[in-house]
Amino acid sequence: MSRFRLEKSKEKQGWWVLTDTATLVVVQFKEHCYNEEQKVSPIEDSLIMNSPDPAAELAKILREMGEYMYTHWYSIAMPVPVFEFRQNDENDRMLVLRNKFPKLAIEVRDDCSAKQLSDALKAASEFVRKFKG
Repeated sequence: MSRFRLEKSKEKQGWWVLTDTATLVVVQFKEHCYNEEQKVSPIEDSLIMNSPDPAAELAKILREMGEYMYTHWYSIAMPVPVFEFRQNDENDRMLVLRNKFPKLAIEVRDDCSAKQLSDALKAASEFVRKFKG
């Protein structure tokens, strides 16, 4: 099970709720504005309440939550780019996404360099260009 749970807000349209299930810290944020508009609220029995330095512990948790959003849900947290890389929740697959028409999700199954990936995508482009369908 993933440490983080992301779901649409039931109270505010266009907002999301990210919960750290391990530390019980909740971040509510406006879609595409993760850094600009967010409300942080530790749940009462959150682990940071008993920490010797709650501010430092909260800062660490928020950094980890931000990294999770950047790695897994960039297009929800930040303004939507045309292309993005995304890892799945289990961190075992890398996806290349195109977020405008025609929308694409390409799964990268092997560890490879950016050059190798670029060459493979060029070859795929040539294949599509020659396809007669």
